[in-house]
Formats: sequence, structure tokens, C-alpha cells
Amino acid sequence: MENMPYIQTEIPDNENVLNNKLNAKVKYVEDVTTALNEHDDRRVYELINSKKYNELIRGVEHADDNRSLASLVTDLQPDLSHHLADKLIQYLAEAFPFFYYQESALGVFEVYFGNWWDRAYFGRLDPINVQFKFKQEEYQKLVESVRLAAKGQRYHSAAIDELTKTNEELQQLVEKQGERNTQRQNLENQLAQLDEKGGFFNRPSTEERDNLKTQLSALDEEDEQAETVPDQIEKNNATILAYSKEDTILIYEQRAINEKFGSFDQFEAAAKSLYVDYVKQLAAVAEGGQADA
Repeated sequence: MENMPYIQTEIPDNENVLNNKLNAKVKYVEDVTTALNEHDDRRVYELINSKKYNELIRGVEHADDNRSLASLVTDLQPDLSHHLADKLIQYLAEAFPFFYYQESALGVFEVYFGNWWDRAYFGRLDPINVQFKFKQEEYQKLVESVRLAAKGQRYHSAAIDELTKTNEELQQLVEKQGERNTQRQNLENQLAQLDEKGGFFNRPSTEERDNLKTQLSALDEEDEQAETVPDQIEKNNATILAYSKEDTILIYEQRAINEKFGSFDQFEAAAKSLYVDYVKQLAAVAEGGQADA
């Protein structure tokens, strides 16, 4: 019986290839470590996403990615985010001076609009991707308030007008209590007169009696509703106050944006180009004022 090898393969020994791959990984980790120790955030951004960096900062078309290497530090993203946020927020303090930040967990930065009372929670800052992740509900509210402001309206104008009209109608319901009392007395008198005319051969029509009772029931319903008017008006006034406060906050937000950017469109453009603007600024500082990385 011939000796048969336990392994049969036509693939050549790849020890050199394996060593090269391992060396590349080691060098990558060393490069990241050096960049962090030297506080070279520009270099960190280049290392953690070379494709994005080369395409947006260097202008290279269809640049290769380094995802396999970058995956080596994936589990360090909270730590990297915490580290990168330091210089980024210093930059944002001038670029977007109306945003304030709170680190709620390691590397997690909540964004608040303004330093005034009852300011809005506006989303999160992503230091690794250099990106605002706005809370869509608040952002769309601001977008709509800007659109309405161009027409001389506020975000809650229509809702406040509707509630104000409702309160006026409710108040009228209370003020007409005397009229309802008089009307009720007249209806009850008519019912009594019908009963007085009644007899076996002179019985009032059922239709006429039912009509009077229907009118009395309607008055009872209005009286019951009138009893709840104070609570309804109080509730509506509380809502109107809340809407008014929110409209005031939205005015503050628009004013802050216009003072810095001149228009909401310019603000949106600056938010979208944040990565390019910030990383180029890092490159310029690192290279003595030359923005070419």
C-alpha cells in the first residue's frame, strides 16, 4: 500500500504573503497609535477611512478603501470619538457657535441648539465621520418655520388661531346660559300648555310633544358642555402658551443661524460640507497654512 500524504494541495507556501499581511496590520496599528499620540487628527481621519479622505480631501477619483485595516480599530470607535471630539468641538464653537454639546457616554455627543431656557435637543455629533446627525423632528420643524417666516407667519400660527377661535366659541357658550334658561322655560311652558289641553278626545300630537322634548334635550347637552368650558379653556390656553414658547425658540434658532450664515441655505451647505471644511483646516494647520494635504 502506497504512502498517501494527509494533505494534498497545489497552493504554494504563502508564508511571505502572510508575513506581509501581518506586517501591514502591525504598521497600520502603529500609524494610528503614532497619530493619536502626536494629536495628529488629520492623519487619524486619513487612516480610519482612506477612501473618503482621498476622494474628498485630495480629490482622487474612485480611491481604494482600507476597510480591512480600519476594521482593526472598529471596537475602539467610542474611544476614537472621544479623542477626536476635542479639537472638532473647538472648531465648531466658531463654525457653529449656537450648538452646544454633552457627552452622555464615552464618545457619544448630544447636540443642543442654543444656551437659552428650554433649548431644543437637536441630535448628535459624530466626531469619527465629522457629521451632524440632526433629530429629524426638530430639524424639519426648523425648516418649516423658516419657510413660514418668509410669509410673515410662525410655525404654530394656524394652530394658535384655531385654539383661540375655539376658546371664543366656548366662552360664548357660557355667556348664553341666560338665553338657554329663558328658552328652556318657554319650552317647558309649552309642554305644560299641551298637557292642559289634553284629554281623551283632545290629545296633543306626539310629533309636537317630541319636538319640544328634542329642543329641551339639546339645551341640556349645551348646559353639560358649558360646565366643562373652564377646564377646556384652561387646557387650550396651556397649549397656546406651549406653542408660543416653541415659536419663540424657533425664532431664536433662525436668528442665530442668520447672524452666523446669513441664510438657512448657507447653514445647510456648511453642515453638509463639515467633513471637508474641518479636515482641510486640520491639514492647513499641520502644513503651516497650506490646505493641500
